[in-house]
Amino acid sequence: MARKFRVVINNKEYIVEVEEIGGSPIVQSVQPIVEKPQVVEKPQQVQTQAVKSEPVRVEQPKEKPTPKAGGLEVKAPMSGLIVRVNVSEGQQVKRGQTLLVLEAMKMENDIISEHDGTVLKVLVKEGDSVETEQTLLVIG
Repeated sequence: MARKFRVVINNKEYIVEVEEIGGSPIVQSVQPIVEKPQVVEKPQQVQTQAVKSEPVRVEQPKEKPTPKAGGLEVKAPMSGLIVRVNVSEGQQVKRGQTLLVLEAMKMENDIISEHDGTVLKVLVKEGDSVETEQTLLVIG
């Protein structure tokens, strides 16, 4: 007596007929199942609900401080190792310029200038280990 099975291979469904002969099953036929999908159109319903809200005051973001007479300290955002110092004392720098490169967790992080100015002091050198919030250099 033949038995039918539904088999899915690689997301494709087949009907397999198997018959036992002498205690060993033998596959008689394999047929793919072909089904036409049914398309049913349903109008989409969207439910909305009015919510009472109060106005919220949003403060303008504070501007970064501009360099003062004493200069603006550039601090390490995380602990790591200084792998490259791209500036020297007395050098003019522009906003967005890479000042030095700090390696942390096997990634190199560019430390960029947030202002135009002159490098007043360089407090680190290549190979130095630094801690979070440690002053690296001063821009005036």
